[in-house]
Amino acid sequence: MVINEQDREQAILDAAAGLLCRFGYNKLTMGDVADAVDLHRGLVYLRFKSKDELVAAVLAREMRRYADGWREHLESDPRGGSVASVYRAMMNALKTLPLAAAVVARDEELFGKYLRKPGSVFDPRRHHSLNTQAFLRVMQEVGAIEPDVDTRAMAVIFDALAPAVRRMYPAGRTAPHDAAQPSSDEVLEAMARMFERALPPVDDAALAAGKAVLLSGLDQAIADSADQALADSDGEPVHHEGDMP
Repeated sequence: MVINEQDREQAILDAAAGLLCRFGYNKLTMGDVADAVDLHRGLVYLRFKSKDELVAAVLAREMRRYADGWREHLESDPRGGSVASVYRAMMNALKTLPLAAAVVARDEELFGKYLRKPGSVFDPRRHHSLNTQAFLRVMQEVGAIEPDVDTRAMAVIFDALAPAVRRMYPAGRTAPHDAAQPSSDEVLEAMARMFERALPPVDDAALAAGKAVLLSGLDQAIADSADQALADSDGEPVHHEGDMP
C-alpha cells in the first residue's frame, strides 16, 4: 500500500499535538509519538530530526490555524478594522484552538523549558511586528482611531494589560474554571467594549482602512514566520529590513 507522505506527516503532527497537550513538552518523547501513529521511531526521525523540530512544526501549524480563524472573524465582523475588533477576533479564533491559547498564555506547565528555547515561537528575537505604539499610530493615520487620542499613553495601557490577557488562559490542562472569576471570553469582550469607547474610528468608512492595516500586519507576520521556518531548516538566520545584522 502506498502511503501519502503528507498524510503521514499530518498524522505525526496530530499525535504530537495531542500528546503535548496531555503530557506537556518536558515529558513528550519521540517514541511516544511514533507509538501513537504506529510507526517505527526511525520514520518519525526521518521527517523530524528532533523533538524540538517536531514541536516547532506542531506550533507553526497551530498558529497558521489561529491566523486563519483570526482573519475569518475579522473579515466577517461588521466593526472589523477597529482596535476593539482585534480582541474579538482573538477571542473567537482561540475558542477551538486550545494549543494556540496555551501559546498566548505562555503556559509554563505545558511548554516547560521550551519557553526558554532559543529560536522557538516564544523567542522575542523571532518577532518583527510593529510595537504597540507604532501599531496605534498607523491605525490613527488611516482614521481607525480619532486624531485627538494620545497613542503614546494608550500604548502604555495596552502593554500593561497584555500580561492580564495571557493570565486569563488558565495554565495547565486540567485546571477547572473558577466560577467566581470572569472567563477569558468575558474579559476580552469587556476589553473590546472599553476600547470601542476609548479608541473610536473617525467614521465607519475608516474601518475599511483599519481592516486593511490589520490584514496586512497578519500577512507580514505569516510571511516572517515562513521565512524563519525556512531559515531554521537551512540553519541560517533571517534578517529583515531594519533588523540588526
